[in-house]
This record gives sequence, structure tokens and C-alpha cells, in this order.
Amino acid sequence: MLICSAPRISRILIGTLLILAGFTVTAQAQFEEPIGRFVIDARGSFVPFGKNVDLAAARNLAPTDTPSIGLGFDIGAHYYFFRWRVITFGIGANIHKSFGDQSPSEIDQNLSAPTLRKTFTAVSPQISFNFGNRNGWSYISGGIGTSKLALFPLNEDAPNQRATSTINYGGGARWFLNERVAFSLDLRFYAGSPLTATSTEPASPRVTTTVASAGVSFK
Repeated sequence: MLICSAPRISRILIGTLLILAGFTVTAQAQFEEPIGRFVIDARGSFVPFGKNVDLAAARNLAPTDTPSIGLGFDIGAHYYFFRWRVITFGIGANIHKSFGDQSPSEIDQNLSAPTLRKTFTAVSPQISFNFGNRNGWSYISGGIGTSKLALFPLNEDAPNQRATSTINYGGGARWFLNERVAFSLDLRFYAGSPLTATSTEPASPRVTTTVASAGVSFK
């Protein structure tokens, strides 16, 4: 259960991305040069974490006190190995890392309460379907990797983060400003499997984390 507007934010981001990506597909009628063999991405990320009740309750924390927004980075590399008609097939992977903090506000009864931190990391192999040409293209992609989600007070040692199997899926676009450098957008969803509690670590529910990234790509 989420007590925030993260799903609504995700829908807005999806709509914006699809509109922008549509320009890339339309441009194919003017340029027929195929996509190059590889690309490297380096992007900054915005993460609407939301307020997950189950995640907070398992750690004896109030959901309203937990961070709802995170910032981080995303790097990746992709290789394009085959083109069929208008589709270019690719394989690759990306690494994501982000965190968000929340301190007690003036309306809180306990201003001496510690700042809470939420961190998210993911390693995500992907298969991609790309539409466009070497001057710019849009894509959809997905795969199965691992992720780690942690929530803890900053006045305590960071807990050992257990990795969980995670499905990633999403899409994006790249617009090349010259022969080597492009402006790049990516919107990705990470659906992490639940983890049961152990003698030393709390349980984690099934959580889908949304990550919106923007930056540059190189080929």
C-alpha cells in the first residue's frame, strides 16, 4: 500500500516519454542509416520512492517519516547485434544507485528523531527493441537482474542489504547532437521480489520502484 502519488507521477512520465520518443520514430522516414554497434549511457536519476507502509512497519518506522524522493545515477552499455526491418535488437545492462533522506519537520512531536535514509541499487541485464536510425532512436527493453532496497536511521550503521530477484522493464530515447554524443532519456520500473525476515534482518515486501533518468549517451 502506498500513501503517495507515485503511480500518478509514473503515468505522467510515461506519457511524456512516449510523446518525445514518437518524434524519433517519425524521423526514420528521413534518415535510413542504421543504428551503430554500441552505446554507453551516463544519466542522473529521479526516484519517486513513495511511502510504503509494509516496508516501514517491518522496521518499526512510521511511513510518513520515510523519504519519498531519491536522487542518483544510472550508467549502462548496450550492443546492437541484429537489424530486422525497422527493429534493431540489442543486449546490454545498466547499474543504478540512488538514495533519499528525510529529517523530522517542525510539525513532528519529536524533533530529535534521527534522519531516515532510503537507498536503492540495481544491476539489470536487458534485451532491447530499438526503432530509429543512427541520428536518434527510441526503444523498449526489459530483463531480470537483482536489486537492493534499504530503509534505516542515519544514527545507526547501514544494514546489510540483501539482493532480491528483480524484473526491470521500460523504455526511452536518444537524440544525437553530433556523431558521438546524444541527449538520453529512460523511464524504468524495477519489480523486486519480497524477502522474508531473518534473525538479523527485517522482511521486505514486493516493491516496484520507478526510476526516471536523463543524461548523455556516447557511441
